Amino acid sequence: MTILYGMAQWQHSAWVDWLYSSAVPSGERLAEYAKVFSSVEVGSTFYAPVADQQLLRWFDQVGEDFRFCFKVPQQISHASEQRPWQAIRDDWLSFQDTLAPLMPKLGASMLQLPGRLSAERLPYIQGLLEEWQLSTALSVEVRHLAFFDKGQWEGALLSLLSDHNVDRVVMDSRPVFSTPAYNDSLVEAQQKKPRVPCHPVATASNPVVRYIGHPDLPRNHVWLDQWAAKIKQWLEQGLSPTVFVHSSDNIAAPTLASWLDDKLVANGALTEKQLILPDTLEQMSLI
Repeated sequence: MTILYGMAQWQHSAWVDWLYSSAVPSGERLAEYAKVFSSVEVGSTFYAPVADQQLLRWFDQVGEDFRFCFKVPQQISHASEQRPWQAIRDDWLSFQDTLAPLMPKLGASMLQLPGRLSAERLPYIQGLLEEWQLSTALSVEVRHLAFFDKGQWEGALLSLLSDHNVDRVVMDSRPVFSTPAYNDSLVEAQQKKPRVPCHPVATASNPVVRYIGHPDLPRNHVWLDQWAAKIKQWLEQGLSPTVFVHSSDNIAAPTLASWLDDKLVANGALTEKQLILPDTLEQMSLI
C-alpha cells in the first residue's frame, strides 16, 4: 500500500526559487518537482495531442517511482453526443497506444466527463471501460448531479466501475465554495470547478482524490482532517490512493499537501512523512 501526492501542474511562477532554482530551465523543472512529489496531473493531453518525443522526455526526467496521471483527450470524454462511436473508439485506442511506452511510470489515467453527460449515458461510459486495454489504472470523474443521488444512478455507476476494476475520481470542491468569492482566485475557482457532493467511495484499488483548497489556509484543516481519516482507512484496506492537491491559485497547494501528510503521520496511517518540502517553500507559502 502506498500513497502518491501530486499537484495539477509541475510549473508555477510562484514556485521558482522554492521547488526549483530560477537557474533551472523551464524544460527541466519536472525533474526538480519529482524530487518532492510522486505524481502529477497532466492536463495538457485533454486539450491537444502531446508529441511522443515530448512524452518520452518527461518520462526520462522522473524516477522509477514517479507516476503520471494523464487526462483523456476531450474529443473522447466530451464529444459523445457529436461524434460517432467508432471515431471515439478509434481515438480511445490511439490514446492508449500513445501511453503504452510510458506504462512503467503511469498512474491512474483520468477520464473526466462533462456535467452535461447524464446518467442515461451510462452505456457510453461502459463502452469506454470495456475498451480500456492497458494494465495500468483508469479512473472516472463524473459531474452530472444524478451520479451523486445516493440511489439508483449512483449505485449503477459504482457497480459499473467496480465490475471493471476502475475507481471514481473523488472531487472535493467544498473548500472553495465554503465562503463567498472575495478575491480573483476564488472567483475563478468557483467558476471553473464543479460544485458537486463529495462522496469518497473507492470502487477499485487506486482511489483518486482531487482536493481544491481554500486560499485562507487554516480553513482547510477541517477537510484535511476528514481526508486523513478516510485515507488511513483506505491504506488499512490495502488500497493505494493518489491525492492531487489544488488551491484556488495553486500557490499554496504544496503546503496543503504537506499538512495532509503530517496528519497521516499523526493518526498513524504513515510511519514517516512522504512529502518533504524545502523550508523556503513552507515558509513563503504562508506569507
